[in-house]
Amino acid sequence: MNAIKSFTQMVMPLALLGFALTVFSHIFAGPLSVGIITTDQIYWAMSFIGFFLVILLLFFLIDSARNAQRFVDQRSRQVDIAALWRSLRLGRAMLTGSAVIALVVFSINGNANLIEIYRTHTSVWHDPVLWNIEAPLFHAIASSNFLPLNFWETIYHLMWIYILIVMAALIKNDRTESYMVFATAIVLAFYCTTFIAMIFPVAGPEYHRPELFGYLNGSMTKALQDFLGNYQAGKVAQNGLFYGTMAMPSLHVALTALATWFVACHWRPMLWCAIPWAVLIWCSTVVLAWHYAFDGVAALGMTFVCIVCAKTIIGLSQKLTGTRR
Repeated sequence: MNAIKSFTQMVMPLALLGFALTVFSHIFAGPLSVGIITTDQIYWAMSFIGFFLVILLLFFLIDSARNAQRFVDQRSRQVDIAALWRSLRLGRAMLTGSAVIALVVFSINGNANLIEIYRTHTSVWHDPVLWNIEAPLFHAIASSNFLPLNFWETIYHLMWIYILIVMAALIKNDRTESYMVFATAIVLAFYCTTFIAMIFPVAGPEYHRPELFGYLNGSMTKALQDFLGNYQAGKVAQNGLFYGTMAMPSLHVALTALATWFVACHWRPMLWCAIPWAVLIWCSTVVLAWHYAFDGVAALGMTFVCIVCAKTIIGLSQKLTGTRR
C-alpha cells in the first residue's frame, strides 16, 4: 500500500496537469474538438511505451553484464542470474516508466484540439519577417551538398529516441524529481508551442518558398510536409496527432534542449556527445526546411520557461505531500 501511495503522489501533479490541459483544450475548441482521446493516440502511446521498454531493457542488460562478476557462485563458478536480476529492480523501473510515458502521451493529446483552432483560424503567416533575415542561409543550404539528405532525415527523427534514452536513464537511476520535471516540461512544451503559434503563426521555409527546396523532392520529409500541408488546407481529417504547418518555436529543438539539460544535470561528462547531437538535430530542422534557425533560438527560451514552471509544479507537489527526495 505504501508503494502505491508513493507512486500516486509522485505522478499526481503530471496527471492533474494533463487532465486540466486536455479538458481545457476540449472545451476551448468547442465543435472543432476531436475529443478527449482517439484510437490513434492510444496506438501511439503504446508504441512509445514499447520503444521506451526496449531502451530500458538494454540499459539493464548492460548493467547486468557489468555487475555479473559480483554474483558468481564461488563453488560452481556460475552466475546467479535470478539474484542478479533481482538486484537491478527492473520490474519497478518498467512499471514506473510505462506509467510516466503513458501520462505524457495522453496529457499532450488535447493539444490536437488547439491545433484545430490554429488550422481553421490562421490566415496570416509571419514567415516574411524571418525569411528576410535568413534568406542567405537557405540559399546557401540549397546550393550546397554537404551531407546526404538521408543523414539529416535520420538525425531529425532520432530526436524521439534521444528523448526516450534520457528518460529511461533517469528512471533507471531512480532520479524521481528529475524525470517528473522532464515529463512535466515535455507536456508544457507541446502546449506552449501551440499557444505561441496561435499568437505568431509561422508556417516554415518549405511552405513559404517551396520552389527553393527542390532537393527535398522524393524524400520522406517532402511526403510528410505535403501531407501536413494538406491537413492545414482541410484535406485531411485530424486524428489527434497532426501538427499542421507551425514552425515557431521549434518543438524539435525544445525537446532536444530539455533532454540535454538533464544530461548536463546528471551526466556532465556525456555533454561532449550530447551537445553535438543536439546541434545536429537543430541543424536538421533547418536543412530539411521545417524551421528557420530563429525558431530554434525561440525554442531555447521556451525550454527555459518550461523547466522553471515544471520545477515549480513538482516542487510544490512534493512540499504539499512531504515526498521531496
